[in-house]
Amino acid sequence: MHDHRPGGTPGGARLEPMALEVRHPTADAPEGCGARRQERVLRIERNACVAAVSDDDSADRFLARLLGDGGPDRPGASEVTGATGATGTSEAAGTSEAAGAVSVAVYGVDPRTDPEAVRRLVGVVPEGMPLPEAPVHDVLVAAARQRGLPAETAAERATDLTDALDLRAVERTPVAELTPGQRSRAALGCALLHVPRLLLLSRPLDDVDSVSEKILCRVLGRYTASTGTVVFSTRSREVARRVTDRLVTVQGGEVRCDCLPATR
Repeated sequence: MHDHRPGGTPGGARLEPMALEVRHPTADAPEGCGARRQERVLRIERNACVAAVSDDDSADRFLARLLGDGGPDRPGASEVTGATGATGTSEAAGTSEAAGAVSVAVYGVDPRTDPEAVRRLVGVVPEGMPLPEAPVHDVLVAAARQRGLPAETAAERATDLTDALDLRAVERTPVAELTPGQRSRAALGCALLHVPRLLLLSRPLDDVDSVSEKILCRVLGRYTASTGTVVFSTRSREVARRVTDRLVTVQGGEVRCDCLPATR
């Protein structure tokens, strides 16, 4: 894996910050005088699509705690990102404590010191994809308004995303009546409304129909080509290799930073 740390280059130019940089201490440091704490570092480039893969819910917990560990001076993920009904806060806190303090930077911004700036930069689909029980179009408009968008802008963006995600036929259908694939598309729409530069998505492609997968991949492909970076969790290595630039494996709350190129 290349070292993409921001900083000076041999030619004197300064590299732009990574879209996402995650650091956490490991237990690999040798004991003895002068031993230094080791760090595991995950750096994700701008305009990348990366899958966090695990056989259980470890990858979901990893995403949930990226922007909040439940501490008194570090808001939970729902407060930082504006996600509706974010889950896993207390469980993620325990995992974070066990693995050590995690340091996160989003485009060079620390969520602990500037949570509002990070909130503007990030769009989230939390574990379980919690959505209000209302018609799809109303859910999208409400999510945009929650982000502070004016009513007219909220309605326009909701309509645009309804078309982009091929939800026009169900825009007046209550969320409870959607198929898993349609619900995943609606949840992604809510995350995209404020045009974030980083998407953190909990299993958007798991257990969806082939039509929804194709639509989701098309939208995410356009997003990474033009706007920002995607990190999503999945339990399927096949999905990860099929649609991503890179994948990482998450086990027991620890990310293996030896990211693998996807085989397409």
